[in-house]
Amino acid sequence: MDLHDYIDVLSRRWRFVTVCVLLGLAGALTVTALTPRTYTATAQLFVATSDADSDGAYQGGLFTQQRVKSYTRIVSSPTVLNGVISELGLHTTARQLAENISAQAPLDTTLVDIRVEDPSATRAQAIADETAVQFTKYIAAVEGSSADAPPLVKASVVGGSEPPSTPTSPRPELNVAIGLLTGIVVGFGGAVLRNSFDSAIRSAGDISAHLRLTTLGAVPPPDRRRPAPGHRVGTTRRTEALNQLRIRLRFRTGSSVPNSVLVTSALPEEGRTRTAIDLATSVARTGQRVVLLEADLRRPHFAGELGLRDTAGLTGVLTGQTPLYDALENWGAERIRVLPSGPAAADPSTLLSSPGMAQLLRVLEADADLVVVDSPPLLSFADGAALAAVTEGVLFVVRAGKTRREVALRALDALATVRAQVLGAVLTGTNAEGFADWQPPRGEETRSKGFAKGPRREPERPDPVRIPDHRPSASRAVAPVPGRHHE
Repeated sequence: MDLHDYIDVLSRRWRFVTVCVLLGLAGALTVTALTPRTYTATAQLFVATSDADSDGAYQGGLFTQQRVKSYTRIVSSPTVLNGVISELGLHTTARQLAENISAQAPLDTTLVDIRVEDPSATRAQAIADETAVQFTKYIAAVEGSSADAPPLVKASVVGGSEPPSTPTSPRPELNVAIGLLTGIVVGFGGAVLRNSFDSAIRSAGDISAHLRLTTLGAVPPPDRRRPAPGHRVGTTRRTEALNQLRIRLRFRTGSSVPNSVLVTSALPEEGRTRTAIDLATSVARTGQRVVLLEADLRRPHFAGELGLRDTAGLTGVLTGQTPLYDALENWGAERIRVLPSGPAAADPSTLLSSPGMAQLLRVLEADADLVVVDSPPLLSFADGAALAAVTEGVLFVVRAGKTRREVALRALDALATVRAQVLGAVLTGTNAEGFADWQPPRGEETRSKGFAKGPRREPERPDPVRIPDHRPSASRAVAPVPGRHHE
């Protein structure tokens, strides 16, 4: 990972990092509040020999430096501490008192530093001073050569006697610094670790890097309120995002504008149906003729989303029970023609894979500037791949934070198997992203606006029949879908 990747991780996981930092600070403050105050008092001893001769004094100094290393252990011995307890009237034992007393000898000196820790500053200093006194008595007793001769080594108290004014524990500044540093390290490390294991697609950059697709639009979540006919779906930001999607789709398709676009996704609940409805509305708002086809025969949503009446729909048309003009409904102020799914079919895959479905699309394409097809999820059923094979382009819907890379790649493999033309991806459930750096393909700048028909490929298929906006007479009836019996 380079610096840009780390910055990207922080921008995505800043909430996690912030929580870790706050927890680190909270832990530091808790430790500070719960830690009892402790004062550290000191006393210092100077140890010297009684030899006044210079040569002897030098040798004696070396001798004393060696001895003070042992004296640091004697300071906390029971003999010395029992005297301290007796003189001060402490209610403790020598072993317990020794846990709060330490001594050390600075290098190349004959000094002994005594340190005493206690919740009371006065008591700590009293114990340190008395320990120094008891230690000097003990040294005088053990180092004396005879009753009449002076001791070889003499210890004198040279420091101490003033109680400490500030506690040595807790140390709020140090605790806060440690808590802050710990929070930053844990937060940043955890963010990088979570990012390495997180395969969810969250941005247009992820789609480009991992799926090798162009993101044609990033669409915010829709308004939860049910749209009324003619009402502009979604919020203002969502409408602008859909306008970007419409414009980018128009310029993305090269030399021919697709007359049919399949809107699909890898799994359910990724915003596929809502995107299809809103794309159709956005295109129709520009004056184009749009047909919205619900090809999800297993979990249809159009009736509830658009408030349509129950009709024979796509199922009735493909089974030959209903003429196409009877199944189409007008919806919204833009007069979008909608073909809902209709009643549940016994075998949806057979219906959607039949030649009649391809012929139906050709008929609708001939009479509209754009046919938007809502598809079942690609990985749930085979229907989506069958529809992708007969439509002119596919929009792949990705749900930000939900769709995983491996799942999306499996869905794209299914599209590649049927040689579908994937026009790009639509990122749903995220804030609208700007596409200022996007440029239309070369030669597309002069194309006419909208999805008006232009030069397009001519596959081998029957000549399509135009669908009138009103019920035709018997002599103008729409040709039945081939291969079906009509009464």
